[in-house]
Amino acid sequence: MYTQDKMEQYIQAASKTIKAETVIKNGKIVDVFNGEIIEADVAIEDGIIVGIGEFEGSTTIDATGQYICPGLVDAHVHIESSLVSPTEFAKVVLPHGVTSVITDPHEIANVSGEAGIQYMLAASENSSLDVYFMLPSSVPATPYENNGATLEAEHLQPFLRDERVLGLAEVMDFPAVKNVTPTMMNKLRLTSMKDGHGAGLDQDGINIYRTAGIRTDHEATSAQEAKERLQRGMLLLIREGSVAKDLKQLLPAVTHKNVSRCMFCTDDKHLDDLIREGSIDHNVRLAISEGMDPIMAITMGSYNAANCYGLGTKGAIAPGFEADLFFAESLEDLTITSVYKKGILVAESGSYLENDYAYTHSSSTSLTSTVHIQNVTKEQLQIPIQGSKAFAIEIIPNSLLTKKLVVDIKEDYFLPSTEKDLLKLAVIERHHATGNIGLSIVKGFEMKRGQSPLLLLMTHTT
Repeated sequence: MYTQDKMEQYIQAASKTIKAETVIKNGKIVDVFNGEIIEADVAIEDGIIVGIGEFEGSTTIDATGQYICPGLVDAHVHIESSLVSPTEFAKVVLPHGVTSVITDPHEIANVSGEAGIQYMLAASENSSLDVYFMLPSSVPATPYENNGATLEAEHLQPFLRDERVLGLAEVMDFPAVKNVTPTMMNKLRLTSMKDGHGAGLDQDGINIYRTAGIRTDHEATSAQEAKERLQRGMLLLIREGSVAKDLKQLLPAVTHKNVSRCMFCTDDKHLDDLIREGSIDHNVRLAISEGMDPIMAITMGSYNAANCYGLGTKGAIAPGFEADLFFAESLEDLTITSVYKKGILVAESGSYLENDYAYTHSSSTSLTSTVHIQNVTKEQLQIPIQGSKAFAIEIIPNSLLTKKLVVDIKEDYFLPSTEKDLLKLAVIERHHATGNIGLSIVKGFEMKRGQSPLLLLMTHTT
């Protein structure tokens, strides 16, 4: 991070009074401000870029034939969805050029409350990956949940003292905002930096969110929804995760005139997908494959996200910015060869190189013993059928949206069928051992094999 007490040192290196610690030569710099490529040296002093031009350094890095790109920034991610700790998450995404993330620890907070947030902060504090936080605004997401914890404004307030905490995370409870519920109003007053979760909101709903000071949204699923959000002054987060894949549908809404208001996020992405596809680099590649100018796509994946969240020294290859960058052989397929964090090589050829601080979390049962379920009987998992028809949930591939179906059932109790692609879904309350179970018929998994009777069991986590 740029520090004022080292300003003299930075200026001396910029003015060539002293040699810069590190100089990258022979590379092609991606200029996110002019949308151009610059062929020049990059001078780095104490992890800060101090000059673009001709420089000599104590250490020289040869980038011959490669593009020098700013480190990517994930504008909205739930690290818990990767099912690994922040330290292990960093080891996966850094080789993909992602040097900063904005995370919402909503999942762990909904289970363990303040202790969960504190764990995520502590576990990521000394990581090579810069992890910034938005505080969970909706724990629980609705008043109808059997949540493991409840967080009000007074519980969130102390976390704002941490410099890595930037604001209030995605506001999911639209009715609470619309109805000016006191508890929600207290949260909205905590900070001016507020993320949205406007799933299914019409134009009136967007008006309400913007009036409440909610600045961003990652829930648009069509170009029209994206345009409506942009028209009302929202910043558009284009999501491409494991389940919700919205990028191709939203990209037509992005133009040269509004691109500065658009950025990329993953939201929820599983570990195998992160390893196989990548993180924000995958979003950038996909946008390029859809016809977007490569420099525009890289800008959306770096500077735009950093600028949105007030990270003024990230997202660009320019003096005064942190030397978070990566080398790519080509801008078309964005093949990443090396990743640097504050001028230090942290990943090469897809492999993580650093030895991150290994955080050992507390043995507190609030973090390690959180699943409390009564014994479940066969009878509790039966779905009785009245008549010959039943409602079912149909999955839409690559979307969080679902369809409501009516299916024909001949039995008195529903039996899963791989031939009809109809399975049983059970959501079991896991926090307080209440015995509450939600059952449904689901279509669209296309599973052909599994443990009899092909019953999908899910514990309630969010």
